[in-house]
Amino acid sequence: MPSRRDFMATIAPGALVAMGAGPVRAATTGKPAFRAGSGRADIVFPSGRFPIDGFTGQHDPLAVRIVLLDDGTTRLAIVVVDLTSISGELITAIRTVVTDVAGIAAPDIIVSASHTFSAPHIFAAGQAPPGTDMKANAAAWQAVIQAARQATTRALASLQPARLGAGQGTSRVSVNRDVRTPYGWWLGADDAGDTDPTVSVLRIDRLDGRPLAIMTNFAVQSSVMDGSITSTGGRLVTADLAGAAMRHVEARYGPDATALFMVGAAGDQAPYLQASRPVVNADGRAARIDIHEAGFAIVDLLGARLGTQIVDVTERIRAVDAPTLDIRRESIQVASQAFSPRTDRATGPVTTFSYDAGPPVALPVVLVRIGDLALVGVQPELAAGLGARIRAHSPFAHTMVATMVDGGAKYMPDARSYDRHTYEARSSPFARGAGEAACARIVALLKQALPAAR
Repeated sequence: MPSRRDFMATIAPGALVAMGAGPVRAATTGKPAFRAGSGRADIVFPSGRFPIDGFTGQHDPLAVRIVLLDDGTTRLAIVVVDLTSISGELITAIRTVVTDVAGIAAPDIIVSASHTFSAPHIFAAGQAPPGTDMKANAAAWQAVIQAARQATTRALASLQPARLGAGQGTSRVSVNRDVRTPYGWWLGADDAGDTDPTVSVLRIDRLDGRPLAIMTNFAVQSSVMDGSITSTGGRLVTADLAGAAMRHVEARYGPDATALFMVGAAGDQAPYLQASRPVVNADGRAARIDIHEAGFAIVDLLGARLGTQIVDVTERIRAVDAPTLDIRRESIQVASQAFSPRTDRATGPVTTFSYDAGPPVALPVVLVRIGDLALVGVQPELAAGLGARIRAHSPFAHTMVATMVDGGAKYMPDARSYDRHTYEARSSPFARGAGEAACARIVALLKQALPAAR
């Protein structure tokens, strides 16, 4: 675990005027006052740069959103970027920006993808696959970095004494995407399958009671437009379901409030409706049925439904003073299996499959305490049941289980998925039982390494 750093030692040059020369103290208790700031900036791709990674245009904006938290001792940043996934090199570049602007050390910066399926993959130099338009890729990289700098600058400028609280609600905009067919398990929509409808919300208020930031954790992939092609043959960039829901929340609370979406344990979860629907033909071949641009009406509908529920939960939360912050980075060992991300081992349903065991591998875990809320962050996309298990056994009053945090590591399914030979099990670098073992260890860490509020 990284050691705690002296407050002043982490301040970037030029930040002292914006933040003050030392921690602000609460008037009545003498304790350092809890402070927070938030910011949002659109990722603006230069005109004329399309196509980018197969996308021919843009339907709605992608954004970088950030919240800064400071309890006078611990300072941290949570950054959410509207991308499918974020490479280690891009995460490092984003952290460098946040450190430069806000003076927060890299280990205390969490970078997460909202996991929209309709955004360009952005590659570091030397990592791009053959055929990549490197000029368009470089422009997209710079667009993300510029947005990160703008969002962090705005968050720093808004840093102020704050209160926070957490709450939960329920939404039915997701469905289990593993379905049984005569040819084996494949992708679809199973109303009877496992799902996790819990909507977890962290509300951060100004002292006058107006929301400064609303952070949501929910188990659904933003894949309404996944694979959908326009009627003229192109693909459009969109922040998809998460983006629509966050814009709904931000419209409710005004331009000075930032809504962040941290994707939950959604490895086996899809939006209830999709524009490009997976099917299995009578001969057992996997295919898709696409309604093209009409799918954006589904994005708006489901985004409004989820956003409305987030607002409902937010309105029922009562913020409190002086929460305690802590961040811990841990590593646990889990079993692996042979897997290559460049080899598609799941192109359709099967009734048999061979899993080849691999050596134990390290699974990074980040644990954050924000008052009586715990945030668990992992790279792999957990099955919904695994996320619900962590939350059910957590010692905290509120627990968020976020995936795609500080990178991506494909799927971590539950044990039953391997027996069914699902898409997730065949596309996972982790062996059967790794998910359950990881859950048990994470719960133990929540109880031991990150003591709950007393």
